[in-house]
Amino acid sequence: MNKFLLTTVLLILSSALIYGQKTIVGKILSKTTQEPIPYANIGIVNSNVGTISNYDGSFSIDIPKNLINDTLTFTSLGFFGKAISLDLLESKKNFTVFLKEKVTILKPVIITARLRKDKLIEIGNRIYDGGNYEPDTTYAGRSVALLIDNKNFPKGLSFPVYIKKASLYIFNNNFDSFKFRVRLNKYDSRTGKPGEDLLDKSIIVESAMKFGWLKFDLSQFNFQVKGPFFVTFEQLLDLSDRTAIAYGYRDIKRSHPELFINETVVLDGKKAIIQKLIKGGMALPGTFIGNSYSQSIFKKYSCFVRETSLGEWKKVPTIIAATVSISKQSSNNTEEKLTLPQSEIQ
Repeated sequence: MNKFLLTTVLLILSSALIYGQKTIVGKILSKTTQEPIPYANIGIVNSNVGTISNYDGSFSIDIPKNLINDTLTFTSLGFFGKAISLDLLESKKNFTVFLKEKVTILKPVIITARLRKDKLIEIGNRIYDGGNYEPDTTYAGRSVALLIDNKNFPKGLSFPVYIKKASLYIFNNNFDSFKFRVRLNKYDSRTGKPGEDLLDKSIIVESAMKFGWLKFDLSQFNFQVKGPFFVTFEQLLDLSDRTAIAYGYRDIKRSHPELFINETVVLDGKKAIIQKLIKGGMALPGTFIGNSYSQSIFKKYSCFVRETSLGEWKKVPTIIAATVSISKQSSNNTEEKLTLPQSEIQ
């Protein structure tokens, strides 16, 4: 048997089968332009109930019975969020959510003569020995985050730094094309988990690659970070993609159960069981993210996952193959965009 393994994160949610659930359907639009807001995050904060809007701004989300008295939150990068009590929303009755755009001001960058050539330094994990795969399709908005801190900086480098690029390794892709959004999240010193978004821009890359490094150019934003942060990657799956993954996973699980094995790993001194899929499972529809289980990599990096939009972040026993390219210099020909400080949820 081929020992080369592909990880599957198994969170098979059954909310769609729960008696007494509530289905909320609608559309998210910009209050200013009336245009649809694609890939907005929708969910109940810190729960496993969450999704993303489709390209036309439409969405549908099932609320299990135990959460029907909670609050549904709508957020999108570049917009103020909105929280609505589920008591006010009728099941299966279309409604429209309007989000207000955040105001930005342009801050000029002062350029001095004879700037030295911008030197990029790559920080992060480039090692992978398998691929991470998510078969759950009840909800959407799954994200993985890698902590970037100065303990892995080369000698002489320190914060603050400018973020120029981000990269994510695609171990295997069986879709015609796929989309990922990159985010930069604040390091929450109280919890050690990803916090609020630092860069209020929706940066999405679509690719047809079968494997390789997926790159995100962030140089245009001239964005400076002053301390530890997370580089976060969110896969954007529409309903047809999620359906294909669900049926593909179900079929291989039924027809070839021998392809799945359980393995015990240690995370922060505690044992955790993960399920792995041998190489024959690479035919599954979907996109596998490169990741590592090496103990030496665990000592250097920390990785967190939230399974749905606005879900709770949890530390996981794997490290994704992802990097950021940083510099001590600002971009020469870029204007800084500064978001005016205002309340996040209105």
